[in-house]
Amino acid sequence: MSEVEQSKGVSRRTVTKAMAWAVPAVALAAPIPAYAVSGPPPQIVTGAACKSPGNSCKTFPKGYNVPATVHNPDPVKTIWITGLSITNNTLGITLTPSTSPALPIQVAPGATINIVLQAQSGNSANQAGSFDFNVTWGHASDGSDHDHSPIVLHIDVPGTPPGCVCP
Repeated sequence: MSEVEQSKGVSRRTVTKAMAWAVPAVALAAPIPAYAVSGPPPQIVTGAACKSPGNSCKTFPKGYNVPATVHNPDPVKTIWITGLSITNNTLGITLTPSTSPALPIQVAPGATINIVLQAQSGNSANQAGSFDFNVTWGHASDGSDHDHSPIVLHIDVPGTPPGCVCP
């Protein structure tokens, strides 16, 4: 090929250089974490569990209250706490999860709120053990935003006598 023929079109060398630069750009775009699109998860800090005093407390008769602080680190998106389940229960009693306030719980962008995670039971015996709260969250109040892993909160319960203040 002569110099005159090469100047009419794009040379093979130019095409090869362009391809060499294009391939790494595509490879680098792949590992972007999912939370980069949806925002960071809520930060949840729990306090010590207290046992509710048998049937003397009408609003929460039996079980455990766990105070928690929930912070939304996202400066733009609202976070909703949409579900709560209990797993890894070693207390030997059946626990049913609930929250105060009731679900769904809204946490505005940049806000911090206080909630109470509750593990209700039909038994007020003095038990020792642990369980996990699995907190489901997202950016839709109806729980339809399923792109987030639940947050697992491990709760240790020493053999405590009733200690919750009945509201």
